[in-house]
Amino acid sequence: MKQLYLHIKLAALSMLLFSACTQDEIMNQANMERPVTDGLLSIGSVKVDDFTENTESRVINDSKTVTFEAGTNINDANGDELGILLIDESGKAYANVAFKFVNQNGENKWLNKTNEYYSSKIKKAIAYFPYTEITEDLPSSIEELKQIFLSKDVSFEEKDLLVSETTEFHAASMDINFTHAFSMLTFSAEATTTTSKGNKITYSLQLSDVAFSIGDNLYTPELVNGKYVCLIDNETLAKDEFRYFYTANNTPYVKTVSNETPLTLEANKSYSFPCPINTGEGTAMAAGDFYCVSSDDVLVLPGSAAGIPEGWTCKGIVFHVMDSSDSGSGNEWSTFLTNNQLTEANLPGYNGKHGLVVSLINDNNYGTPIDNVNTWGTCFTDYAESGNKDLSNGYKMTQLLTANSSNNGITFTGLNLHKDETIVGTTSWYIPSFNELKYLVRGENSGTPSGEGLEYVNGQLGKINGEELSGSIPSITFINNSGFCLMQSDGQENGWHGIPGSEKIRPIFAF
Repeated sequence: MKQLYLHIKLAALSMLLFSACTQDEIMNQANMERPVTDGLLSIGSVKVDDFTENTESRVINDSKTVTFEAGTNINDANGDELGILLIDESGKAYANVAFKFVNQNGENKWLNKTNEYYSSKIKKAIAYFPYTEITEDLPSSIEELKQIFLSKDVSFEEKDLLVSETTEFHAASMDINFTHAFSMLTFSAEATTTTSKGNKITYSLQLSDVAFSIGDNLYTPELVNGKYVCLIDNETLAKDEFRYFYTANNTPYVKTVSNETPLTLEANKSYSFPCPINTGEGTAMAAGDFYCVSSDDVLVLPGSAAGIPEGWTCKGIVFHVMDSSDSGSGNEWSTFLTNNQLTEANLPGYNGKHGLVVSLINDNNYGTPIDNVNTWGTCFTDYAESGNKDLSNGYKMTQLLTANSSNNGITFTGLNLHKDETIVGTTSWYIPSFNELKYLVRGENSGTPSGEGLEYVNGQLGKINGEELSGSIPSITFINNSGFCLMQSDGQENGWHGIPGSEKIRPIFAF
């Protein structure tokens, strides 16, 4: 019995060894590599070396941290993805692995989307950002990868290729040290203005028709953070063969760079080219200017600016400028103060000028009830001018509504997003009167219905990612039995509208 048991045990062991050997042989014959147990390919760290002498990349690098955009889970449409090309010993790429940047339980991490395992088959890896699906032959070198990105018709952010090549892995984990694959050319014009406290501020000017040529090749830069930038590859700027073009204040300019020694552009490096212009700008304020604050200092930035200087926060767009405060009684500013029962004590203006500013965002609708005009009318019972469409009295009307709403059973929500903000040197946020909407929508030629003012203000809002004005805009001008008066975005009067339900209020302030 013992001998029979021993034979059975040896036979079973022999079968097990035979099975294991056969499995190895089969994998070798199929040119396959066995994955390392528990060796899911992972990312240990990611570092970005930004453009030398520049920081225009979307990925933020302050030498301490790198900020990517994180999604909520691996299938979230939001959040950044990077790719890793896996290359075997023959030099051929056999996989394009996507990693998703995800916030899990308060921690940001890169997750392997395809559960790719590390194996000895990997001889080299090329990490790149942003990830892109590649349907044809996978690139096996950075140069091949660059050609794919150069052929894309996409924005600067999507074309700004970051690359990192490595042959080292630590327990299936790789560290990534990204650099920019292309060189970058930057074109900009600058001007200087003065704040309310006399501080000099430099800002970028808006240009148009910006382009440059290298020999016979013409390139078109893209506006990013107030500068015009373009990514290029393997170019040399030879004498008299590099020219750039731009238009400022309706004046076209052409510059030719005459380097005696040709300049060969390097990857991961930015090259800046100034665009000198005659600004022709004084201190005059105009509709379209940006009203900005920094602590207790104020900067009214000219509308020709390409963006907001660092350290300043834009609170809105100037849409109407009033007379100087020292012109005596009878001027527009004095009339505005009288209509709204204001004093100049806390409204110093800016360089002797006063004006109206529209917020960058909508607020809520008026509130409830929306089916009882008479209830809302009780807020304005003792004010004879509540239905006057030719008065800039929105501040006073808003104060009446705010003070009387709760006593009349009204839930007023139209300023909920703005009511707690106090901006130095201005009134509180309020709802514009119909006369103030005339300036906002029609422009300075407020007596003629048009959308010229609104079109210009929306263009300025677009520069700083503000919320566009559109549709019918409610005023606070109110007439009994009929409700509030609205204006359409084309400058036509929408008439008395009861209590607006879906239309959002666009708050303004005076300074």
